[in-house]
Amino acid sequence: MNRRTFLTSTGAAALALPALSHLSEATPQSLPPPDISKSFEPWLDIKLDAFTWNVEQLSARAGNRPVMAVLKDNAYGHGLVGVASHLDTVPQVNSFAVVKIQEAIDIKNSSARKPVVLLGPTTDEELEYVVAHDIIPSVYHDRSRFMQSLSVKYQKKIKTHLYVDTGMGRVGVPYYQAMPVIEALAGQNGIVFDGVLTELMEIDEYDIEQVQHLNEVYEQARSKGINLGMRHAASSGGIFHVPEAYLDMVRPGISLYGCYPTDRSTKTRDIPLKSTFDFKTRVMYVKQLRAGDSLQYGRHYVAEKPIWIATLAVGHSDGWPRTTVGNCEVLIKGRRYPLVASLSANHCLVEIGDEPTVSMGDEVLLIGESGGETIEAHTVAEQSGVGVYTLTMHLNPWLPRRYVG
Repeated sequence: MNRRTFLTSTGAAALALPALSHLSEATPQSLPPPDISKSFEPWLDIKLDAFTWNVEQLSARAGNRPVMAVLKDNAYGHGLVGVASHLDTVPQVNSFAVVKIQEAIDIKNSSARKPVVLLGPTTDEELEYVVAHDIIPSVYHDRSRFMQSLSVKYQKKIKTHLYVDTGMGRVGVPYYQAMPVIEALAGQNGIVFDGVLTELMEIDEYDIEQVQHLNEVYEQARSKGINLGMRHAASSGGIFHVPEAYLDMVRPGISLYGCYPTDRSTKTRDIPLKSTFDFKTRVMYVKQLRAGDSLQYGRHYVAEKPIWIATLAVGHSDGWPRTTVGNCEVLIKGRRYPLVASLSANHCLVEIGDEPTVSMGDEVLLIGESGGETIEAHTVAEQSGVGVYTLTMHLNPWLPRRYVG
């Protein structure tokens, strides 16, 4: 008896064929994508209403001046396009600032329509690419002839922001050498100054001196009939501490994202900012260790008695600092639990206690707000010793982000 005869005689073929027919109806395209918020993998909830609030508060503090929103480093880890698309609708925001060319291109390819200023450097090839895509470049030195040639080639005026070094010493034309560069650029009819900027050292008395130097450059140019556009110097620290730096518009970065830029501002909180993200995951596994059982590479944790442990699918590859272990806690169902053992690329471990008070699938808050409880990014940064800039900017761009509010 061959296989086909056997299947027919036993009725197996009749049983199998309907099942196969049913399975053939399912295709990958027919399945909806998994719900991020129900996943064991970590995700970020990006709170758009908090962005609106923070912009309003920062602009109000600066006398209702317009805001150039700094979106560098993937919008401080929040997701560049999602944040730009929202801030494009906020009236106080008049433009965006980024450092990398691809960041500028991604914003231009999004629904956002407000101007994008590139603060980073460009080669001649890159500058042409930037101009062709209607991105506003910043200039550190005399590039007047090349920029004029691009103006002729693309048949349009090229807007630019002049970067002036007033003491930071990294980039920009030194303020005492600025006029020849300004005159060279102004001498070309295809170049238009859209703004002039400097970076503050974040030492109050010296910041004021830097602002004075920038104003001197601005006035020298004006005395020669040259309009340099909007002056901007106040980043987040300047908005909090140096009113002299407000000038024509302000340029906040970290404070847009609900984080305070200095120790002083963290203590006083005289501008009430709101956190713009929640970092969440779910308990992926729960087990009881026996006395003597261990966890992680190198047996970093050895149970002294029977103890319950929860595993989370969060590791240093997600941007979660290794130094959170032993220093930070997470929130599960309104209770705080310590991180123990060591952090691997994709896992961390939580000590639950003598009783299994959590279950697989329970939501876990690493940073943010839940049920009236809060774990601030500042707190995690301070306890883990990494700094709030590092904490936010190093959030893995592959983490799913939900834009809510």
